Amino acid sequence: MATDIGTLSDSELLDAAAHVKVELDANLARYVGVTTDMTDLLTDAIDGMSDALTAHIHAQAEAKAKTADKEDARAVLEQILRNIRNVAKAGGTTQGDMNALGLPSGSVTAPANATVPDLEVDTSERLRHTLHWRDAASQDNKRKPRGTMGAEIWVKIGGPPPLDEKDCIFLTLDAFTPYLAEYEGGQAGQVAHYMVRWRMRDGSVSGWSETASATITA
Repeated sequence: MATDIGTLSDSELLDAAAHVKVELDANLARYVGVTTDMTDLLTDAIDGMSDALTAHIHAQAEAKAKTADKEDARAVLEQILRNIRNVAKAGGTTQGDMNALGLPSGSVTAPANATVPDLEVDTSERLRHTLHWRDAASQDNKRKPRGTMGAEIWVKIGGPPPLDEKDCIFLTLDAFTPYLAEYEGGQAGQVAHYMVRWRMRDGSVSGWSETASATITA
């Protein structure tokens, strides 16, 4: 039990205040010097704290969602810029013109201790694949490695497994496992091939996971 009011959590403080309010309402005369004005102030304070705590929880959830949206948008923008840079370079654009683009010359290499994600695909729902990822070196831990922004998920629909990401399309940067991939009815029966790698907060990337292939069930 906490030894000071200041050490209570927000929810514990509200619970404690509600208990005090019930006790005072029932037995005010026993608490010498405590007035109804004081209990009225207590009621207002409980309502104020409850509203503020609810708003705080909602704001935290919204901030978390907006962060995930931002990371997804960043990953898409990064990939478009990389594709432009790589296509231009492969087409023979001069180094001077490449420099004029103002983009870094290539991907940052992953740190020496970078891990590789492991991926499992659940096909139990029709037209849905639920992708569960984890660190290949820590199978019992669903948390992504320290310093990791999330898991880049790439997919190729149909045909043989991809040789590399150039055969795939970028699906998402997933900060929290699992990820739900949904498909149209016309894609039923095709095979989805997934490749996953860690995206680090410093901009580096890990090696690729093993390709995970799964049929889109009807």
